[in-house]
Amino acid sequence: MKLREVSAKNFRTLEDLTIHFDDDYCTLSGRNNAGKTGVVTIIRHFLDDERPYFHAENSLSFDRDKTQWVTCDEMSISIRLELDRHDDAEVFFVINRFASKEIEGDTARLRLTETFTTGENSELSCRLNGDDLDTQTASEIAKKLKSAPNLVVHNSTIPAGRLYYLSGEMTEVLESHFSQDDRAKIAAAEKNLANKVKTAAKEHKEELNQLLGRLGENYDVELTTLERGGSSRFPLNVRLNDKSVNANLGGWGSGTQNRTRVLISVLEANRIRKTQAAANRLTPVVIVEEPESFLHPSAQAEFGKVLNNLASDFGIQILATTHSPYMLNQTQPQANLLLERHVYRNRLKETRMVETSGDDWMLPFADNLGVVAGEFIPWKRIVSSPNSKIVLVEGDIDVQYLAHLKEKYPEIYQLPDDVEIVGYGGKDALKNTQVLQFMLSRLERVFITFDLDAEREVKGKLETISLSEGTDFCAVGVSKPGKECIEGLLPDAVHKEVYSENVDDVAALGSANSTAKKQAKSNLKKAALEKFRKAELEVADLSEMKKLMSKIAKAFK
Repeated sequence: MKLREVSAKNFRTLEDLTIHFDDDYCTLSGRNNAGKTGVVTIIRHFLDDERPYFHAENSLSFDRDKTQWVTCDEMSISIRLELDRHDDAEVFFVINRFASKEIEGDTARLRLTETFTTGENSELSCRLNGDDLDTQTASEIAKKLKSAPNLVVHNSTIPAGRLYYLSGEMTEVLESHFSQDDRAKIAAAEKNLANKVKTAAKEHKEELNQLLGRLGENYDVELTTLERGGSSRFPLNVRLNDKSVNANLGGWGSGTQNRTRVLISVLEANRIRKTQAAANRLTPVVIVEEPESFLHPSAQAEFGKVLNNLASDFGIQILATTHSPYMLNQTQPQANLLLERHVYRNRLKETRMVETSGDDWMLPFADNLGVVAGEFIPWKRIVSSPNSKIVLVEGDIDVQYLAHLKEKYPEIYQLPDDVEIVGYGGKDALKNTQVLQFMLSRLERVFITFDLDAEREVKGKLETISLSEGTDFCAVGVSKPGKECIEGLLPDAVHKEVYSENVDDVAALGSANSTAKKQAKSNLKKAALEKFRKAELEVADLSEMKKLMSKIAKAFK
C-alpha cells in the first residue's frame, strides 16, 4: 500500500490543504503546531482502529475539530491510496469484490472522504479508479482498511510497548506479529510454548540484528517469551548486548532505546508484508513520529540514512514527522514536505505547504535547523550535486588548481573520476558544524581541505563532529609566511615571477588599509593561478602538490 494524498477542509488548522506523498521514505517537517499532528490524525482515522487507552473519544467530531476561525457548516478529510493486487492482496480482494466492476490491471486507486456536520453526523464516500461507490460499499471498504494491519505507528515521544513485571523489575516488551503458520505450530505444542516461540522468534532476532548492524554501534539481540494468554500476538522480552553490557532494552540510553523501537516497528511492517500467505498479503505504511528523539546529530544523520535505505530495500513507505534536518530524505528532496502556519495580524491561521522545489530546496528548512537561511548558500553546490563522493576545498581558486592538475598532471591528481571537487566559500562555513553535518549526511564519502592559516579555528570544530585529521580532512599549505594556502605548494620559481610582476600588490600586503590589503591578496592569488596554468613544470617541481593529492586520494581508495 502506498499513501498518495491527504487533504482536509476546515479541519483544525488545515483549513484547505492537500499534501502529496512520494514512494519509500518521506518526511513531514514544520514548527510546533504547524499541522503535522493533524495530517497524522487523518491517516490514522482511515487506516488504524487502535486508539490510546486514555483517549475518551474514538472518532473525530465537527464540533470539536472544525477550524476555529472559520464559519462553516461542514468539515471534510480525505485520503488517497494505491493498492497492489499482489502486495496488498487481502484488502485488494475485498475492494474488488465490492466494486461495481472488475478492477483492471494490478493497481487500485482508492479515495476515501468523510464529511462531518454538526450534531456528530458524518457521511463517508469512496471513489475507486475514478468511479463513485455507494455509501454501504464505502463503509465496508473503510471497515476493512481499519481492521487490517495496514498501518504501523511509532511515536518516539510516547513510551512504546507494554510493561510486564519480570524477575523483580518492570520490563518493556515487544508484541510481535507472527505468521499464521508460526501461530499454528505454537498452538499445537502449547506445553512447549517457550521453545516453540523461541524457534519462531529466531528470524525476528536475526532480522533485528541485521537492522541494528546498519548503525555505527554493534548490538546483539535476545528475545525471550512471556505469558501471552489467548492472544495471537506474542510478547517478547527485548535485551541488547554490545559485548560489555547485556540488559533489558529499558536499561540502555534513551537514544539506543528509541532507535531500536523504531527499527522494531519497521521490522514488524516488513514481517507483515513477507510472512502472510499470498492471499492475505499486506504492505503496511509506517509512520514514525520524531525518530531523532534523544539522538546526537551524528547519530541522527546516520539513522536518517538507515530509514531511507530500509524503505527502499523493504519496499515499504515510511513517513517520518521530524524537526531534524538530519532525518530529511537527501536522495529524493521532493519527498521532504514542510508545513507552516500563515500569520494574519499577528495571529496564527491556516496551515500551508511551503515550496521546497529546485536547487534551493534546503533553504526553507533553515528554521528547523535554527540557523540563518543564508548560511546554506555556500553549500548549494553540494546539495544539488548528483555525486556522493566529494572533496571540499576552500574556494573557487582551489577548485581551479585541482582541475588544472587533473587535466595536465593526471599522475599527480590521482583521484577517481566519480569524485567531484566543490568549493565551500571560506573557512567560516566549516565553523557552523550543524549545517556542515547536515550537508555531510547526504554524501557517501567526503574529504575536507582548508588553508593552513585557518587550522587553529577549523580543526577543533571538525573533530567535534567525529572527523579525523588525515582520514577526513587536512590543512593545505606550507608552514612559512605567505605560503599557508594552496599557492604555497607552488615552486619558488613561480612565486618569484608572480611577485616581480606584481610589485604594487606585494607592497600593499603590508598596508594598514584592510580593504587594500584584501584586494592585493586576491590579485596575487589570481596571478599565481594564471602563472601555474601557463607554466611548463616537471612532476618533480610539484612535490608539495603531489603530497596533498596523495593524502586526498587515500581517502577514496
